Amino acid sequence: MTAVLPTKTRAGRPMNANPALQRDKIIRAALAEFAQKGFAGASLRTIAQEAGVAHGMIRHYFQSKELLFQSAADYLFGEMGKALLQAAEPGDDGDPVQQLARQIRAFVKVSAELPHLAGFLMQAGLDGGEQFTHLVETYVKPLQALSLAPYHQAVAQGLMRDMNPDFVFLVATHAAMAPFANTALRRALADASPHDPAQIEAYADTLIAMLTEGALTERYRSRQ
Repeated sequence: MTAVLPTKTRAGRPMNANPALQRDKIIRAALAEFAQKGFAGASLRTIAQEAGVAHGMIRHYFQSKELLFQSAADYLFGEMGKALLQAAEPGDDGDPVQQLARQIRAFVKVSAELPHLAGFLMQAGLDGGEQFTHLVETYVKPLQALSLAPYHQAVAQGLMRDMNPDFVFLVATHAAMAPFANTALRRALADASPHDPAQIEAYADTLIAMLTEGALTERYRSRQ
């Protein structure tokens, strides 16, 4: 009788594992870890534990901590870019003010879905160096240009006040991320849930009203 030998598997990789799902879990765990501790302080072992995978899986999929950080950034800003590109499509009304409002709403929704965005950027800024420069030049500045396009159109048409566009971008993006980045403060002050679509929409409505009302010109108001 021939003995049946056990089938060899690759070390650290469970049988029937879903590579796409494992990779996604690792990236999401990495976003949380990088957002809390920055690149230098982040632990690959902690990321593996939070993702529920063997430590070796990180190097299997990403080879190094640097490439994991890059993949996390690709995912984070890729999701943001998709949402803003969809919102950036001109509506039937051709109104750049309403287009800007749609982009603010999209940013709020993505910030609720990916609450580590603010922390990821903040920690990268604190670390500084080439990684932060790469994030800004590769991801943040292109998103800034995209998101400010309708504002520039509205100013050119005399529909919104001409203000420093960099300040407009900073105010809008930081306000959109804030309630989802600081969970404890949000619960203490607003008791709002990032998982409640109605509350997310209500926050977007509030932010849009606050950001646009003070910037509208009489020319725009007379159209309404």
